[in-house]
Amino acid sequence: MYNSGCCSRSQIHSIRCQRETIIQLAAEMFVGQGIKAVRMDDIARHIGVSKRTIYEQFGDKEELLYQCLSYYVREQDRRHAELGAQAKNVLEAMLLVFGDVMDKAEISHRLQSNLRRFYPKVYERLVAERRNRDGLEQFKIALSRGVEEGYFQGIVNFDLAITLLRYSVEGLIVRKDVLLSHNMSTNEALVFLVVNFLRGISTEKGMRLIDDFLEKQNGKK
Repeated sequence: MYNSGCCSRSQIHSIRCQRETIIQLAAEMFVGQGIKAVRMDDIARHIGVSKRTIYEQFGDKEELLYQCLSYYVREQDRRHAELGAQAKNVLEAMLLVFGDVMDKAEISHRLQSNLRRFYPKVYERLVAERRNRDGLEQFKIALSRGVEEGYFQGIVNFDLAITLLRYSVEGLIVRKDVLLSHNMSTNEALVFLVVNFLRGISTEKGMRLIDDFLEKQNGKK
């Protein structure tokens, strides 16, 4: 790691810019090619820096991998915030975000599987951080807003509903070989699961919006 005490401000800025560039480009490689397939030599060659420079910046592959996947998660969160800002109401925002999550479900599953198998410490570190970011609490807030806007039923136990959805999605992804028929993709099954979850807690107003949204999505295919 670099020692900022012996560097000028311009040098520190240059080092930080280089570090950010390495993270961004290496993240693209990990996501696109797979964690196990990408070697430090490949990253150095692709970015155009020496392998020594990467080790000086990050210490080892595990730390670089952690920084890259943290960056990837932040970028997904930023995209979801942008999608939510485009929506006319909370239910449409949820549908847009869920659609994006479903589109990347296969990539997310591959990354998580490889992390659990080859880099368990990085996996546990990312899971712990994600848990502490109160994503489920934000989901509950969105559901409560949906009740206020008339899209969701007010009698639903949201804690139980969220728990059931979470374990259903995780179970489907992990055991897709058992749960899915040969003519259904994981993405199709996840869409079915999430849409039916939302329909199950929706009012008539909410169900009309869901049906309209799905009709528009099918028209784009």
